[in-house]
Amino acid sequence: MNNENINTLSESGVEKINSSYVRSSDKWHRMCAGLASNLERYENGIIYLKIENTEKQFPSNIETARMKINGWINGNKELRQAKGFVVTFYTTKFTGIMLSLKDTDEGMVKEIAEEISSAIKYESELINVFSGLL
Repeated sequence: MNNENINTLSESGVEKINSSYVRSSDKWHRMCAGLASNLERYENGIIYLKIENTEKQFPSNIETARMKINGWINGNKELRQAKGFVVTFYTTKFTGIMLSLKDTDEGMVKEIAEEISSAIKYESELINVFSGLL
């Protein structure tokens, strides 16, 4: 954290928060809902969040943006003094998957592999930008 301004995080501070949050709270949205978020930066009390969305469960709208911002704030004490946010939504084909190995068969594994292969080739596009005050 930058000592001069508690409402700004260094690049390493952002990386630390991202790593922790993605492995805890965000993984469920990634694996089950096709919605992945990453903190890009936190400067002068503004949270900059990038969201990649398959739109399988959540639309790329202001309500989803606010839901994800609130999750980041509630899950990270470093962001609780935030005054505002900027959220960018990008399209994506794949954000992760959760499955039980005992419930998989060869056909399902092949289907998942094809989906991942297709997603790797996919080029995401910016589809929405939202900003606001908290």
